[in-house]
Amino acid sequence: MAAEGFTMFADTLERAATADVWEVGVAYVRFAIDHRPHFEVMFRPELYRVDDPSVRSAHERAAAVLVSSARSLSPGPEHDRMTTIAAWSLAQGFTSLWLSGALPESAGGDPEALARSMIRLVFGAMREGPADR
Repeated sequence: MAAEGFTMFADTLERAATADVWEVGVAYVRFAIDHRPHFEVMFRPELYRVDDPSVRSAHERAAAVLVSSARSLSPGPEHDRMTTIAAWSLAQGFTSLWLSGALPESAGGDPEALARSMIRLVFGAMREGPADR
């Protein structure tokens, strides 16, 4: 299930990255909502064999898209690693809150629109820098 999930996840992220780097985070959220059972297993490595070649390969494909996308949003090469961690944390945290119903908007709101606005708010501010605000 993890290998299948990571394969579908990588496919989804790759399609989003070719359209618009900002949409990778939105695709992350949409995938989690549309494929919740897969998503919940994928981020619980105690539920599958992390050394399985099919899991590792698909996981690496998905990670490569996330790292590449975050790098394009990074204010500079010295911040690439932290930007990647921040982007992943933002997408994963938002997704977890949405799926659990902890966000009031999750009762009837649009998760893609909210995720899109949040991502642009956080990473748009990073791109501008303090002198541009």
